[in-house]
Amino acid sequence: MEQPIIVNSRVIDILAVLMLMSTIILVGTSRLKTCIWAYAFRSFLLTVASGLIAYFSGLHHIYITTGISLLLKVIFLPGLLFYIVNKTNIKKEIESFISYTLSLLLSCGIILIAYYATLSIIQFENTFMRHCLPVSFAITLIGFFAMITRKKAITQVLGLVAMEDGLFFAALSTSYGMPLIVELGLFFDVLVSVIIMGIYVYRIKESFDTIDTAFLSELRE
Repeated sequence: MEQPIIVNSRVIDILAVLMLMSTIILVGTSRLKTCIWAYAFRSFLLTVASGLIAYFSGLHHIYITTGISLLLKVIFLPGLLFYIVNKTNIKKEIESFISYTLSLLLSCGIILIAYYATLSIIQFENTFMRHCLPVSFAITLIGFFAMITRKKAITQVLGLVAMEDGLFFAALSTSYGMPLIVELGLFFDVLVSVIIMGIYVYRIKESFDTIDTAFLSELRE
């Protein structure tokens, strides 16, 4: 009975590492559409991990959140972000307050911090997903890092959804999912937030012909 759990652990750990790598793309590339594809890929991996956790744990309510995640995170939200990019006719690459090389180095530091901060917890962890908590914490921190270092409003939206993915994966992997009503409420909050941010981006582009938040800050001053 132990061997299948070890195999399953490796599968989930591989998915977690791939999710982390796709999140690093958010701070390591200058192409906006690449970041959106990376978000869609991470969401797909999160959906697969959610389905596997539901299967391994036998908790059927996780299948519901897996289906919602597939429709919302993998299909609807990436499509909405691509629509916003095309509608606002964004042609410039992503601008950052710091260089991409430094961003990647700081992201590596963030990952180390995440592992160090969760070390006291995971060393006593007896579930089959030992490395998922530090990875999910690192994804959340990198999403927050992207929000504060990127100038484009659309990229800040991607940072926001990365933070939500990290929090959702943490709850999913450590406690096999939150109560269903909490998960549905979280999905709804993220959906509303992204739609509001999409309207916000479109209105900024329409009014100022730019979505550079740094420019808007200077204009306000």
